[in-house]
Amino acid sequence: MKDVSWNMSDKTIVRRVSDASAAQQTLPDPYLEKVKQGERMQFDAHVNVETMPEGMHLKKVTIFSNVPDGGTWELISDEGKAVGGRGTAPSPLMYFAAGLGLCLMSHVEMLAKSKSFRIDSARLEQRARWTTTLDLGAVAPAKVYGKGEKMELNLLIDSPEPADKIARFVGYCRQACMALQTVAAATPVTTTLYLNGTEVGDIGGIGPFEKSAAA
Repeated sequence: MKDVSWNMSDKTIVRRVSDASAAQQTLPDPYLEKVKQGERMQFDAHVNVETMPEGMHLKKVTIFSNVPDGGTWELISDEGKAVGGRGTAPSPLMYFAAGLGLCLMSHVEMLAKSKSFRIDSARLEQRARWTTTLDLGAVAPAKVYGKGEKMELNLLIDSPEPADKIARFVGYCRQACMALQTVAAATPVTTTLYLNGTEVGDIGGIGPFEKSAAA
């Protein structure tokens, strides 16, 4: 395996940090349970997001997982100038979209190693589309709704294999890709509020005050 050396500094928006930074107050520590061949293995991504003192949508993300030697990473996220950011780093949705495409490509690489399919080269082109009722004006929080509209992932593969065989291969990659399955299937989501150190509970789509008013 060829060694890779990245030039990381305090000025980069992605950098590896000490595993001591991987601490959370409300969730258990990462743990990978050993399973037998063919059984489902659980992968967890732990994420901490903090606003940065510079303001204007700058946020620091610390991300780590239960995968051994996966490392602990810091990412900086920003927003575009149109929504009050500086445009100095990818936005949260850009990271989200990139993660989806990267995960699918990882499975293309991994499943191609089975030797059952010959893949000479592979490239992914992707478009992710969202909509929001936020018009960048004085919109009441209760009237802001976000929605994922469509994820288009185009795989450009060079291979001497017949089209039906490569189509079957891509289907295997799709069913194996955890990120793609997250958006393609109804994945349960909880949003638990901790107020001043005390757990309030899972808020769901709207806050408790709006729920009471709607009742």
